[in-house]
Amino acid sequence: MRNSLIAVLSGFLLIIFLSDCQNDGVMVDDFQLGFSADTVYFDTVLTTLGSVTHHFQIYNPENQPVEIDHIFLARGQESFFRLNLDGTPGREFSKVIIPARDSLFLFVELTIDPLDESNPVLIKDSVVFETKSGLQDVKLLAYGQDVHVFNGEIFKTQTWTKEKPYLIVNSAALDTNEVLTIEPGTKIYLTSTSSLLIWGQIQAHGTYDEPIIFSGARFDGRYEESAGQWRTLYIAEGSKDNVLEHVIIRNATAGIQVGYPDREKQAAVELRNCMILNSSSLGIFSFNSIINAYNTVIADCGSIGIYIQMGGTYNFYHCTLSNVSAYYPDFFENAYKARSLPTLMFKNYFEWYDFDEEFRYFEDTLPGDVEVNFYNSIIYGTSVSEIYFKKNDMAGMSYLFDHTLMKLHADSLKYFNPAQMVSNIYNRDPGFLNDSIVLGDYDFNLSDTSVAIDAGSLVRIQGIPQLEYDFTGKLRTVDGAPDLGAYEYE
Repeated sequence: MRNSLIAVLSGFLLIIFLSDCQNDGVMVDDFQLGFSADTVYFDTVLTTLGSVTHHFQIYNPENQPVEIDHIFLARGQESFFRLNLDGTPGREFSKVIIPARDSLFLFVELTIDPLDESNPVLIKDSVVFETKSGLQDVKLLAYGQDVHVFNGEIFKTQTWTKEKPYLIVNSAALDTNEVLTIEPGTKIYLTSTSSLLIWGQIQAHGTYDEPIIFSGARFDGRYEESAGQWRTLYIAEGSKDNVLEHVIIRNATAGIQVGYPDREKQAAVELRNCMILNSSSLGIFSFNSIINAYNTVIADCGSIGIYIQMGGTYNFYHCTLSNVSAYYPDFFENAYKARSLPTLMFKNYFEWYDFDEEFRYFEDTLPGDVEVNFYNSIIYGTSVSEIYFKKNDMAGMSYLFDHTLMKLHADSLKYFNPAQMVSNIYNRDPGFLNDSIVLGDYDFNLSDTSVAIDAGSLVRIQGIPQLEYDFTGKLRTVDGAPDLGAYEYE
């Protein structure tokens, strides 16, 4: 009896199995494919830069396999797009089978050739799916932007305009004794290994409404918000009379490097109404240089906002340093580490390490007199103390913090000379409207309850034309007393 029951059940299961196998082999004629997106959007892509890839999924919602007769790009061979279906590249595919309740990945790659256009051009196409039930498609949309390309070259005196952006690949250098003039609204994009080196002189004069922008060259995904997308703007030792006005530098490794460990040659730059944002490491990195900064914002650096070494003279008027970035990228471990360094660091020496001809390790110290002054400014962040200095007896050091709001622990404050700390505000939140990229666009305007309102010194701004107006163009003396930082409260 038991053997008979087993035989019946076995036969019944075999019938079910054969039936399932037979159903798996039946193609459905009348069906609709599903897609993970009806439109694939590509952010602005710069011509000649390379390719950008996105993907979407193609779903079979049926209980049996389906066959797609033809997958192709609507513009065919004229398309800027290319396809890759589950690892197979091409512009079209035929007789594509998707098993029951399964899906395929379709990758779409975009490369835009020069367009001979000044303004961004809309690039449109679609991936068409032809089945026995008819046609379906997924739209592809992108903006292509023509650029002026500088590829690892040394260039002479010229003027950059807003007509087309400038793309720097493998770095570029302005030659000694030459002048680079940059007009309002100009955009400069740099690739991940690139810097702009100024051996001559840069005159970058933007406006509040049309700032000059330095940023990374990738806009897809979260690249536009990611720090460390390019290296630095380098003002070389010996380069003088440089001016950056209404210049926004964002997403670099180090926003600006000024000078080099050289006792003889100083670099000099004036910053007016500039912003250095979201650097993966440093905002300003300087050696033995002269920097005068007015109404300038340095914010959200992964490590240090301003790092001064080995001498020079540095004056910061109505500047805002805000470092609420709690972590910085560790490239060696492919991870993030907690930020432990302060927003402002200055030393009157530079330590360097090397190996001699016999490969013996040694270190050396290059001293230099340094003077650091902050007036009517804000130095704030998430660390307990956001200012640190270290002095070497082989060189002089002078500093003055006058009418400045700062984050400074009492244990650190005792190392500062009281005569060089004048009318400051300690450890009070400045009350910015938004000081974090996580919350959206930065806004370093002061809230109506900020302790920085009317806390500045009127004497310190008199006779300095760069300080008559704030970052946005508001009069600083409209209410009788200037506010701290780059922005005057309305």
